Amino acid sequence: MTKFNKTLLAMTTLLVASGANAAAFQLAEVSTSGLGRAYAGEAAIADNAAVVATNPALMSLFKTNQFSVGGVYVDSKIHMSGPVTVTSPLNQTPKNPTGTLATGSAHYNNVVPGSLIPNMYFVAPINDKFAIGGGMNVNFGLKSEYSNTYDAGVFGGTTDLSAINLNLSGSYKVTQGLSAGFGLNAIYAKAEVQRRAGILSDAAKNPDVMTVMLPNLKKMGLSTLNNTAASLKRLRALEKDSTITHLQDKNAWGFGWNAGLMYEFNENNRVGLAYHSKVDIDFEDDAAIGNGRTGPGGLTLHLPDYLELSGFHQVTDNLALHYSYKFTHWSRFKELHATFDDGELAFHKDEKYRSNSRYALGATYNVNDKLTLRAGIAYDEAAAPTEHASASIPDTDRMWYSVGATYKFTPNLSIDTGFAHLRGKKLNFTEKQSIGNLATVTANYTSKASANLYGLNLNYSF
Repeated sequence: MTKFNKTLLAMTTLLVASGANAAAFQLAEVSTSGLGRAYAGEAAIADNAAVVATNPALMSLFKTNQFSVGGVYVDSKIHMSGPVTVTSPLNQTPKNPTGTLATGSAHYNNVVPGSLIPNMYFVAPINDKFAIGGGMNVNFGLKSEYSNTYDAGVFGGTTDLSAINLNLSGSYKVTQGLSAGFGLNAIYAKAEVQRRAGILSDAAKNPDVMTVMLPNLKKMGLSTLNNTAASLKRLRALEKDSTITHLQDKNAWGFGWNAGLMYEFNENNRVGLAYHSKVDIDFEDDAAIGNGRTGPGGLTLHLPDYLELSGFHQVTDNLALHYSYKFTHWSRFKELHATFDDGELAFHKDEKYRSNSRYALGATYNVNDKLTLRAGIAYDEAAAPTEHASASIPDTDRMWYSVGATYKFTPNLSIDTGFAHLRGKKLNFTEKQSIGNLATVTANYTSKASANLYGLNLNYSF
């Protein structure tokens, strides 16, 4: 394999690293009741069995068995715009001082398709002190899709990651006001990343590749690469929809734990503290591509630990106020490092994630015995700095505006509904990747992001 092809393969693998993981992908959507209050007070409120996903200590507040099932549908609107270019110092001439090989558009609407985030929980009190529970939810996930002929296909193709969390928890009432909880988590994850040639096809077909770049390569002393011309000719056969990278693993597991405390000052006031451990997930691919070779390899994805502090205060017979502060340790995600099974490096890419915070404030109002209304607002910080943003899912600071309700059909059967509108900060960023010293692909993006979330859950106690 020629040096040119080895460099191209290494470059495309690095692009996968950037596209798949260069944006925060933590999900807050663990319940519909929480959605209606912008997930304010999650570690201190016990209105249904979804406490399994947030603070297991809250299970001690239930006197009967609790079951909840439902989901949140996410309708995201992420719009990208800006130019994409391919340049090469080997193609610089008086008439083309920048060495431009091809120009195109990075414009694309509706990058993220709609998706449903399911959940299911069960809590069973054993006696006055002990309770157990289990649940299924999605703590991390992302999906973005660009067309097969997208000009900036090396930065944005198909990126799909889902991590389903299976939890088994227990709680213990330590004293009259203090409860503690602990849970074990098994995370089933799958991932797929595909990138296409896009504008590289146009660049490879530029006549200057053969008439200007190849002679310059030979002048640099690279004429010993006898297959360089043949390699360039093969690259000229690329079409925009040609797949240049495809990595996939649909059967990866990771394991972690979570713990929580809850303290009741009295029946109207309580605080909660919940912690979820870090989780490392090993992804494997029997045909990994990188560093000029193909073979079995993989990488470890380091998911962050996070801590949430919440308060709940029943200020009148009908009105309650609640709040949360959540800290996610994204700064542990510093790099992507993949190797083949024999230990040889497949690719390495530094990431500069920073730990982020989320602030939420909400209110609950009991209209009567059957109807409860909720509202909330939240501010969610980005984890990826602007200089490390990605076209796959651009991370940005965002505001949450939420409303919701619970209606009790009977004392044991109720339904939760919720709606939230998320609005992200406008973001300008650049993605750039060099193909050795041969060429550079550059996209100057402007992204605008918003989303509407719709939730529905059914709750039953017995």
